[in-house]
Amino acid sequence: MAMTLLPHVKEPRQRRQQLIHWLWAGLTLVILGLAIASISPRFVHLVATVDRRPIADLGLTRQAYAGYITTLDMLVLVTHMLIAAVIVWRRSDERVALFVAFALLTNGAIASFYRLYAGNEIDGGWRTLLNLITVAGLSSSVILPYIFPDGRFVPRATVVLSVMWTIQVTLAVFWPELPVSIPSWPLYQQVLVLLVWAASGLIAQLYRYVNISNAVQRQQTKWAIAGLTAAVLGPVGYFVTAVIVPTMSGPRVSNVLYQRIGASFFSVSFLYQLLGLTLLSLLLIIFPLSFAIAILRYHLWEIDIIINRTMVYTTLTGLLMLIYVVSVVLLESVFRLFVGDGTSLAVVVSTLTITALFTPLRRRVQDFIDRRFYRRRYDAQKILSAFARSVRDEVEMQRLAEEIISAVGHTMQPAHLSLWLRGPLKDRRI
Repeated sequence: MAMTLLPHVKEPRQRRQQLIHWLWAGLTLVILGLAIASISPRFVHLVATVDRRPIADLGLTRQAYAGYITTLDMLVLVTHMLIAAVIVWRRSDERVALFVAFALLTNGAIASFYRLYAGNEIDGGWRTLLNLITVAGLSSSVILPYIFPDGRFVPRATVVLSVMWTIQVTLAVFWPELPVSIPSWPLYQQVLVLLVWAASGLIAQLYRYVNISNAVQRQQTKWAIAGLTAAVLGPVGYFVTAVIVPTMSGPRVSNVLYQRIGASFFSVSFLYQLLGLTLLSLLLIIFPLSFAIAILRYHLWEIDIIINRTMVYTTLTGLLMLIYVVSVVLLESVFRLFVGDGTSLAVVVSTLTITALFTPLRRRVQDFIDRRFYRRRYDAQKILSAFARSVRDEVEMQRLAEEIISAVGHTMQPAHLSLWLRGPLKDRRI
């Protein structure tokens, strides 16, 4: 009887999955169609607006530049689409996985549409469709860290925050001129509000990690936080740098630097833009990759090593940059008093200093982070190092057995430990 009912039990589930796949394919085709329709206008716009001076100086063509930028835009979108499709195909029976895939698809769309439709006029139903996708993507990007990885809002206050954010995004997209809409606010307020909302998602994930999650969910949370951090810091770093360093758009500043530096200024500025856009695209791609690993392959890669290295080299880079800037300023002032113009000499001395400090400073930063954030692993490494030194010249078997038991007990802290030795010694059990 059970064998005859089994196909009928499976049938609703199969129909639901087929419906999900068809709906997903339709949404993907709509977004892909919008992207393809924007490629030609975007290409023409880039060719017409690019500065010809760096292009000629670097021996490039405007078409090559436009093709490279358009390829970056499409790469971000296609990566999000493919990863979202894999999640839907592999996890279509899990609601949280479907929401993750929806967030990845719509966020990849708005990240690409923001640049693909820059400078293009869109009217009527197409504009409404783009606005709907934008609202869906921006809303899901904040709601996602509230519910990942088990689909529950944690803490419960995030339900209210989700409704508030969705309303705020809808006003910003459809009615940007209203006084309560974010686009009508000063730039620094816009950046501050976006950072606060992004921080709320990270705080929710940290709260879940400490108080709610089990071991598997904590591993998934680590990957999610890595992706969210890249998705936030990438755009913020790129756009804040563009605001703080206005050499790209300020003609007066550009003319002054052109007179002081020469024609190479425009080439360096142009290469800076290309590098920034490339790094931004790569950081945006980390977002879908991290969530895909968190859902599908969280047990195959050890993220703790990535987090550790990221903390070490981020801290090291910040310290070295601070030391470099301070040393250049101080040494330039000192050299100016004795030799008149000491800019070049200060740069040379500061560069040599940074080179000499790199290795010892990296060791100190690594040691500090291991002690502060990886205390148990740090203690285990110290115990193993001490064990290696103590047994290097040890020849007495009884003493060596005691050292092995002590080292394993302190590093692994097992509930029960036994050691068997072949020979005249009897089994030792603790």
